[in-house]
Amino acid sequence: MALTIDQMEEAAFIFEKENGNAGDDYSRKVLAESILIKYNVDHLEKIIVDGLNDNIYINSDLRVSAYWTLSKRFNRNLIASFKGWLKSELDEGNGAAIYQILIALGNMGEPVFNADREGGSSVYEIDLNVRDAKTYLTSDNL
Repeated sequence: MALTIDQMEEAAFIFEKENGNAGDDYSRKVLAESILIKYNVDHLEKIIVDGLNDNIYINSDLRVSAYWTLSKRFNRNLIASFKGWLKSELDEGNGAAIYQILIALGNMGEPVFNADREGGSSVYEIDLNVRDAKTYLTSDNL
């Protein structure tokens, strides 16, 4: 099963709700209309992870959305998967995906950004993101 970009947003709101975030009016409206709400969060996570691992999400925007959605889980068990996806996105040269994965890993406490940088402001610093991703992948964090 492959999710659409809209369904990725729904899944992100489901994960946030699971983590205790009541959300705003918009996210509550999206959840009220979502067919994904019937899924257990672990199953929903598995659908997204399997889709990424099986290369179902060929479209870069969909992969970025999937990484963003999974980052809302704060599931440290996904760190190894995020590292693998980061290597793949580095090989592809996908700056947006690299950034989103770095943010996800950073949110899980991984030391992905150089000490002279603040991750949230790095979306347009593609060269520095690539540098930090390569440094992270070759460090003792593996």
